[in-house]
Amino acid sequence: MSHNSKISKAVVCCGGKATRFAPISRTVPKEMMPIADKPVIHYIVQELIDAGIKDILFLIGTDRGALQHYMDAFSENVNIYWRRVPVPRGPADNIWHAKSFTGDDNFITAYCDDVFFDGNPTSELIEDFKQHGKPALTVYKVPRKDCNNYGIFALGKIVEKPKEYIGSMAAVGRYLLSSEIFSYIEEDKNDCSSVEICFVKQLNKIKNLRAVPTNAKRFDTGTPQGLYMANKYFFKDSI
Repeated sequence: MSHNSKISKAVVCCGGKATRFAPISRTVPKEMMPIADKPVIHYIVQELIDAGIKDILFLIGTDRGALQHYMDAFSENVNIYWRRVPVPRGPADNIWHAKSFTGDDNFITAYCDDVFFDGNPTSELIEDFKQHGKPALTVYKVPRKDCNNYGIFALGKIVEKPKEYIGSMAAVGRYLLSSEIFSYIEEDKNDCSSVEICFVKQLNKIKNLRAVPTNAKRFDTGTPQGLYMANKYFFKDSI
């Protein structure tokens, strides 16, 4: 992976059905749930643009018309592409559908649940890449009592939802990857017990995978509670 390569492409995974937001998610995609007067996806795309991303591929599930219409607002600032993934099979399968878009280029992968305020983890990944030229992921310190709900990065590897405490640095929805990830996904296509463990297994095959801590404030907007907390934080100075 050459550290001279400019990072200009990003893949945003929006394939889930958002059952935790039912019944409203039957008509409103979770990426369009509001934080103040803008949808969740707005903050993610703005983060990518601010970090210098020029081309974004959205991997989408069904009924994403509202999302597609909203993205017209960014058409002058970034090139938007779409790929439909009608059956969600987890992050690895999602990213596999981006292979023709990314080609041999290094790229950012962003999950649509993770929103960050007061910092830009994508910029942090790109700056780290300029210095080290290695694939990397964003990690965020979580409370010890919650560590078994995350993939925890420790000793150069990710352990998905560890039963015993091994550390507090959780992988949280931003990755800088190279085309090598596609060969690992292809190797494991028919040999994974769960979609989460499958992607972790592939990430752990990457040599010298780096973890880049972020001090940005992170929210998991994939749950109603997380969306509420993001709104509460957004309005913290006006209440």
